[in-house]
Amino acid sequence: MSPTEIEALVPRVEILSVRRGARLVQRHDPGGAVYIVISGLLLVNQYARSGREVGYRRLQPSSYFGEIAAIDRLPRSANVTALTESIVGRLPEPLVAELMAGAPNFTRAVLEDLAAMVRALSSRVFELNAVSAPCRVQMELVRLATEAGIEENQAVLAKAPTHAEIAVLAGAQREAVTRELNRLEARRLIAKQGRTLTILNVDGLVEEIERLGGDEPEL
Repeated sequence: MSPTEIEALVPRVEILSVRRGARLVQRHDPGGAVYIVISGLLLVNQYARSGREVGYRRLQPSSYFGEIAAIDRLPRSANVTALTESIVGRLPEPLVAELMAGAPNFTRAVLEDLAAMVRALSSRVFELNAVSAPCRVQMELVRLATEAGIEENQAVLAKAPTHAEIAVLAGAQREAVTRELNRLEARRLIAKQGRTLTILNVDGLVEEIERLGGDEPEL
């Protein structure tokens, strides 16, 4: 879309402030609005009947969500919860339908993102069934490093996810995450200080993944 077209959409976008812990989208709820993350961090997840939380992906600024229900007009497929204080832009359902029908570049971008999501989720299904929990934790660290930006083979996660949050994303127990992070720190592959987690050797972490029988994760 051209800058002029984007500028014309601004008055039609509702800006929402979301407090930490608030659930912005509820699984099974109706609705076809699409949300764009302006600031903050959100988690796409759902819960099993046992109460176990399953995390799909974290949403950074410039990410968006809600497009699946907007396309198939079925209820929401997952929850979206704010991990931090966040600001999102809400594109109402009629606006999304208008863009899908009349803005080919918008539709093409959504399709490309959906294809990338399918690839990433396929990779995660494989990991859960064929890769050990320690290896999945390492893969999640590589994903987080890529999101944060890798420079000179290192990455700094200024507000790193908690052990419990990593466990949700990696499909592991929190205790297993703690053990693996302590082991990686002892090997000087990572360093922890408060909420800051530094990946000291991204290539070394990838080598560790390969040693444990995993593939470099889809990002």
